[in-house]
Amino acid sequence: MIRPLPEALRGLLARGEVLLSVRDAVRELLENALDAGARRVVVELHGGGLERLVVEDDGAGIPLEELPLAVEPFATSKLEDPSRIATLGFRGQALYALRQAASLRIRSRPRGQLGGGLLVVQGERVELKEVPAPPGTRVEVVGLFRGEGREAGRELKGVLDLLRRYLLHHPSLSLALFAEGEARLLFPGAGLLQAAQLAFGRVLADRLLPLEAREGGLHLGGLLSGPQASRTRPDLLFLAVNGRPVAWPEGLLKALRRAYQGLLPEGHFPVGVVNLYLPPDLYRLRLDARKEEVALAKEVEDFLEGALRGLFRRLDLARALPEPKPLLPLAPPTPSGLPRLRYLGQFRDSYLLAEGGDTLYVVDQHAAHERLLYEAFWAQLQAEGPKPLAYPVLVDLAPEEEGLLGGEALDALFAYEPFGPGRVRLLAAPAFLHPYPLLLPEVFREALKGEGRSLKDLLARLACLPAVKAGHPLGQAEGQALLDALVACQTPWVCPHGRPVLLALKEEELIRRFGRRSGARAGGEAHPRPLPESFPGGS
Repeated sequence: MIRPLPEALRGLLARGEVLLSVRDAVRELLENALDAGARRVVVELHGGGLERLVVEDDGAGIPLEELPLAVEPFATSKLEDPSRIATLGFRGQALYALRQAASLRIRSRPRGQLGGGLLVVQGERVELKEVPAPPGTRVEVVGLFRGEGREAGRELKGVLDLLRRYLLHHPSLSLALFAEGEARLLFPGAGLLQAAQLAFGRVLADRLLPLEAREGGLHLGGLLSGPQASRTRPDLLFLAVNGRPVAWPEGLLKALRRAYQGLLPEGHFPVGVVNLYLPPDLYRLRLDARKEEVALAKEVEDFLEGALRGLFRRLDLARALPEPKPLLPLAPPTPSGLPRLRYLGQFRDSYLLAEGGDTLYVVDQHAAHERLLYEAFWAQLQAEGPKPLAYPVLVDLAPEEEGLLGGEALDALFAYEPFGPGRVRLLAAPAFLHPYPLLLPEVFREALKGEGRSLKDLLARLACLPAVKAGHPLGQAEGQALLDALVACQTPWVCPHGRPVLLALKEEELIRRFGRRSGARAGGEAHPRPLPESFPGGS
């Protein structure tokens, strides 16, 4: 039931709604439709929505006697407790804000009501009458932003972007957009993958990994890219909480980046959509006019990070070759989930060719050896820490370096003490550095300067130094040993710097490209498809 809000709640919501564009108007009306349980929404724009905007839904509808109250300020049926908001709209200001900016015609009928109501609003004049109407609500806005000289094409683009975003979070909604009577978007409520194809394009959407997880009252769904697709900004990374599109809270974004550490280059973000469904006590919405900022409990950040790590463990994240395909789970015979790889040969003394199941793998030998060394260094350092050196090593420091002592990476790698002006004496270092006493001062200075922003960054560079280089020939025994060690790694698909280690080419792709009917494992010799006759009837 629509009712005026008490004064205490009005004070919390005093800024009201902000309508800066047709997009904002459509958003408010779409959210009202979704709150009403609509399964079908039709949006019509004339003149980019500036001349006339129509949003029609098949939701619950507004009773006849409550229609006049719907366009009054601070009147809503949705808000009970501002600390437990369960709907997209809650202020009771959207229709009132539209009333101030344009003329309104609202036709509505609840399913249990005989006949509908039509409310015509022009400024202070409000007229209500009974009319025939289908179940649901139709809102018509005429003359929005009149006289401001706005560009219709820009308004239309903003609405298209908005609707594609909402479909990512409500993919079962049947949605249509018509501009000047022409269909610009027709979505039958076909699910998240189809919504992603609208938002990201078919090629990128087909490269996203399905994400699904539950834990207690927390539920997570979505689609996210693996190592194949990333951007230097999170502009194609979308989040919703209980169906509400929101900005990424800093803590949740950090949890996501921790889960992707080692899979993407430093400073890159995945692409995709995350839909969180949470109990009211685990999030708090900021009650400003945009309603886009949300604070989440630490429990939610841990839930997302754990779900992503679980997804990556289940999947073989080798990059597909030559055309990226959706990545499918493999039976995990190895810690990484990769199959056992059989050495086939070496290409240009830089890449190993290997067979694993029905897939041909191309392995960058330098990146593979880097990954192997990095994980060995990390495991040894975690298990043993710095070990005492047989003989202390003196390191000379420049004046600007002396003030940098005490960093995280430095203290994790070395035990040291001052040894006169401009000098320190190294007492302990990781065991893997002990055979290289001449290298110890250089490694110490690098950690001191913070050139590697973390211990893992520093270990990644240390792994690069002794790793077998491109152009180095490897025999069968050496190549097979490297492959065996690689599949035993926890994260074999990328090197410590985030570059790919493996590319994968499925047998089915070879069959398709060579025009064969089946592969060797299907039994018997495969036969090529017959070519069409160039000259029918010729001898």
